[in-house]
Amino acid sequence: MGASQRLRGVGPGTVRLARVTAGVFLVGMAAFAAVPLAEALGVHPAVRATAAVVLLIGLTGCYLWLAVRAVLDMGSRWDLVVLGGMCALAVAIPFAAGPTWLSVGFMLPLAFAVTLRGRWAAAGFFASLAACLVLPTSQDLSWVLFGSLQNLLTAGALAGLTIFATLLAELQRTREEAAKLAITEERLRFARELHDVLGHNLSVIAMRTELGTRIPPEEIGRLRRELKEIHDIARRSLHDVRAVVKGYREMSLESELGGVRRVLETAGVRCDFAELPPSLPPEVRVALAWAVREAATNLLRHSDATVCLLGVEPDGDRITVTVANDGVRAPGPQADPAVGGSGLAGLDERLAQVAGSCGRHTEDGWFTLSLNVPGRRPLAPALTTSAATGDRR
Repeated sequence: MGASQRLRGVGPGTVRLARVTAGVFLVGMAAFAAVPLAEALGVHPAVRATAAVVLLIGLTGCYLWLAVRAVLDMGSRWDLVVLGGMCALAVAIPFAAGPTWLSVGFMLPLAFAVTLRGRWAAAGFFASLAACLVLPTSQDLSWVLFGSLQNLLTAGALAGLTIFATLLAELQRTREEAAKLAITEERLRFARELHDVLGHNLSVIAMRTELGTRIPPEEIGRLRRELKEIHDIARRSLHDVRAVVKGYREMSLESELGGVRRVLETAGVRCDFAELPPSLPPEVRVALAWAVREAATNLLRHSDATVCLLGVEPDGDRITVTVANDGVRAPGPQADPAVGGSGLAGLDERLAQVAGSCGRHTEDGWFTLSLNVPGRRPLAPALTTSAATGDRR
């Protein structure tokens, strides 16, 4: 499985896990400040030890402030002030705490990496690491090189973990926005269809009505013909509006499945759709298209799904189409399980018009919508008509 496939399953739970993991590591690494603190309290004179303790506590506090805020994506302009103070503390600490200050030498590079952006972050990261080679008071070159290498690896790993957590959060926000934009685009498409259907016809009705008011009273036959034309245009407009609303104008099951797949995959949901039989009657295909759209809408609004499955099971002259998803949310304290949504209620009515039925159930965190519809156009009306004709003969 590639990285892009793994990222499709990113949801709020994954983002929380990444942030908690990064936060635990960042806070846990602050414990390395105990090494120079112990040396300062046990070796140095009281004045120097006091200065070292104050400086180390200040440096650790600034580190925690910047690191935790970076994980939570709560940056502000005050972070630059804290970073500047942290730089001053890091320059003074080696002279007060001694060579063991290298145990916390990763803090300043990490602060630059998670606070600044772009080239400034990289410049600050490597400049602070280079300072580790200049500022130590120890004459043991091997200890200095080892401590600097350790700081490089530690700061790099922690910065990567922090940036990864923030990127996952940004990915989740982007997918939510993309899903909202997809819904908005569909609403705009519906509005454009209504405009295309009604705009021309209403203009014609307005023009003919205006002309009708100018017909002299004695030309009653011409006036009736004009009114009949207006009536026919109005009826055609009403039919077109109903067609748009019910999805019969340009509603295609194939295009709807493709659109739903794009929207769900954009939202981070992996889709596995089975092929529908081509023998389905047109009205059944339209009803299934609306059902798939309603299922996708409920999935986006009422779940934290990572997988959506569409299955097809033939049963004689009928087929059962199931749409299932994981990530079902627990109902709120005010929710009434006996009350269904208006979308699903409308779906029941739409399927009933094509001799279909709809069932739904939730089990083990999965929601399944079952649609039982005719697999082919019924032949009963034709047979009945033939029999009646034979009887007349």
